[in-house]
Amino acid sequence: MAEVLITLGIIGIVAAMTIPTLVSKIQEAHFHAKWKECYAILNNAFKMTVAENPRMVVTTPENYNPSKEFIDAMLSHLQVVDTCAALTSYDKNLCDNYSHYKDSQIKYKWSGTANMYSRYKTLSGGKLNAYDFSNKAALLKNGASIYFGGSHSGSTILVDVNNFNGGPNIIGKDVYVISMTSALINSRIQYIEDLYFKPSGDEGTRTEKEGYAGCDESIGSVNVNGTVDYIFKAPGAGCSYKYLHEK
Repeated sequence: MAEVLITLGIIGIVAAMTIPTLVSKIQEAHFHAKWKECYAILNNAFKMTVAENPRMVVTTPENYNPSKEFIDAMLSHLQVVDTCAALTSYDKNLCDNYSHYKDSQIKYKWSGTANMYSRYKTLSGGKLNAYDFSNKAALLKNGASIYFGGSHSGSTILVDVNNFNGGPNIIGKDVYVISMTSALINSRIQYIEDLYFKPSGDEGTRTEKEGYAGCDESIGSVNVNGTVDYIFKAPGAGCSYKYLHEK
């Protein structure tokens, strides 16, 4: 009996040591697979939007946020459960609630507030001051939430594969960044046909150009207090490219 108890005790210790790691790896694999799914959906919507109106104005020198026309066109090609916005030019609903998809009985809990960026963290644990994805939010039928925004670094779409309420809300874990930068100079009107649609860290994105490509908590540029001012600099932004192309 003593030998059996000792054996069971050893098994319990080994299980306690290995199960958390196994669960973490399974969760990460799920996040990566969901990211690939979301990117494919969004990339298809982008291509359809370009085909419909290649001369659509996305940004201007006066407004770095993607235009309402662009956002509405993108959303028209997606299965959207709910939308909300940080800017009152769209609506006043800050979306921290339950939403239904059409006639479905399934409820989706999600958040999309004016200061969403302050509720996400970088891969190194710092907080985002990056307002460049706080323009418009949408919850998709597959449970992901997307955030449109922009700054002088270019237009971006942030993708939270299991939406904010699913956690852990970390760039490079369950949150990824799509860059829509232009090969042309920034001080001009940018048409959709001029834009790249690439995961951050890919060639030509601001993350890659500025030397922040790569998926590691030490890669990026943070302030002395640990905050990050632009999403392309955030530790973890380069994971968007890595996990999209991993086997």
